Amino acid sequence: MAIEVERLENLEECIENVKPSEEKIWQRFQTEEAKNIIFPKTTAFNLVREENKNRKDNIAISYGEKEVCYGELFDNVDEVIDSLKTKVNPGEVVSVASLNTPELVYLFYALGELHAISNMIDPRTSYNGILEYIKEADSSKLLLLNLFNEKLKGICADSNVKEIINVSLKDSADKLPFDQTLISILTDFLTRLKYNDGQHINFTDYIKAKGDVSNQSYDYQYRENLPLTIVHTGGTTGVPKGVMLSHDGYNAMAWQYKYSGLDLQPGHRFMNMMPPFIAYGSDMFHMPFVMGMRVDLIPMFNSKKFDRLIHKYKPSHFAGVPNHLTKLGESKLLRSEDLSHIITAAVGGDGISPQNHKKASEFLIGRGAKNGVSPGYAMTEVNSVFSVCIQDHFKYGSAGFPLPGATVGIFDENNNELEANELGQICLNTPTRMLGYYNNEEETEKVLQTHRDGKIWVHTGDLGYIDEDGFIWVTDRIKNMIIRHDGFKVFPSKIEEVINSHIAVESCKVVGIRDFDYPQGQKPKAHIKLKAEFLGQDDKVVNDVSGMCKSVLAEYAVPTDFKIREDFPLTPIGKIDVIALRKEDEEKEKSMILKKIIRK
Repeated sequence: MAIEVERLENLEECIENVKPSEEKIWQRFQTEEAKNIIFPKTTAFNLVREENKNRKDNIAISYGEKEVCYGELFDNVDEVIDSLKTKVNPGEVVSVASLNTPELVYLFYALGELHAISNMIDPRTSYNGILEYIKEADSSKLLLLNLFNEKLKGICADSNVKEIINVSLKDSADKLPFDQTLISILTDFLTRLKYNDGQHINFTDYIKAKGDVSNQSYDYQYRENLPLTIVHTGGTTGVPKGVMLSHDGYNAMAWQYKYSGLDLQPGHRFMNMMPPFIAYGSDMFHMPFVMGMRVDLIPMFNSKKFDRLIHKYKPSHFAGVPNHLTKLGESKLLRSEDLSHIITAAVGGDGISPQNHKKASEFLIGRGAKNGVSPGYAMTEVNSVFSVCIQDHFKYGSAGFPLPGATVGIFDENNNELEANELGQICLNTPTRMLGYYNNEEETEKVLQTHRDGKIWVHTGDLGYIDEDGFIWVTDRIKNMIIRHDGFKVFPSKIEEVINSHIAVESCKVVGIRDFDYPQGQKPKAHIKLKAEFLGQDDKVVNDVSGMCKSVLAEYAVPTDFKIREDFPLTPIGKIDVIALRKEDEEKEKSMILKKIIRK
């Protein structure tokens, strides 16, 4: 009897020691099919083709009032494949600096089928930044939106680029907004006038012409871990890096969505305004294509006109960042609009506060939307989205729970997994993980680490915890942590949560600034944007917010400086640019030091 009791106690102890990544309590929200998900083993484009072989007449792309059905999509990609087969070698990296256009989609898939790699570059990056990306990839070919010809007029002389394949916004459009039409006409005219140099060639002409590369004996069949594209991290908290993503990763992401429990059906309308040079953007045309949806490609997204896009396209699904969703409540256009067409309003790329999550959700549901906002957790190194709130399974402010086939764990600095509700680094195990950073093994080894369980975990650099229901809570970036002169650690998100709760505050971001009273260390500074109806009340709001911080936060965490600002610097996808804020304060610090020196 004593032996049986001892065995029972040992069993209970084993059960108690089961960690969140082993227990996977979030799987109670998933179907049996999702729990036993089997990922496809094929190329990205072939998955799109196979899933839609019986939907050839369905609309795949809507762009500039022109529609492309799935049969045409297949034919157009095949045409590009046939042409590039004579021009591009397997393993070659072709740089791409463009916004959302059908030509970019065709090239993206065609390069993948030829085992070549697209190097996706934000064309708004500085000249030197683009040059560095191109040189690193040793590209001899560049697909370039011709709006940026003048900016990159020296790129052939400064790099190995021999061919610039130009795309115009209106190449595949029947009708664009007036401003885009005007700029396209002017740019097309200037391109013909100034760049008739043999190096610049129109995309259509380029595809019609044949090259002299011969790879007849090369086997273009699917291979595991086959590279598809390079996308570059946002660099909002550090130096941007090229992230190598695979066909497997893109397909796994699409399959995770397919079995996620989200209502994603053929024929649904997906509005993609995310730029193609981030994983979030290219995933948001690949996943809908796999599902057989109609994808509205938005080439030039203006967040101030977000409500007009919803009014015009009436999407079933769209994905954005918090800054897009939180502004919907201010829209006079949507105030009385029927939004029952909206099934999924996804938000990722940055955290959303519980208050804004609730407010945006109530706005949508109050106008007939099927669900509220669906926040998630995303990072480039795992092919964008990792977790998401699924329909009724959500908690305000949470980043949801892992998509099917993915696992999350919270680990300490020694890679020991922590219990539920314990704070540590968020680490991810998922089939969507990157192959590595391009030509950067040292940084790859820091992020992709094999733990004692033999699994490869992605170290996110984010602090957070998993609650007792399996929901992920992101509290801060490790790099954003402010370390004071006395060693106390201050987490900006805790301060932001307090300040954002003030009725006058639209948004807030806290950064560390130098503490001149001590030889080292930082102190917190709060940057605040006010709601329109509270403009001009700066002093009152600062006094209120300062009092709130003093009453709620620990003394060492209270900001020592507050700045009311008209707006925040944003990254290309609409996230608040923390590095830009720090640079602002660094310039201010330098000015203060210079004034002190002059006074002496």
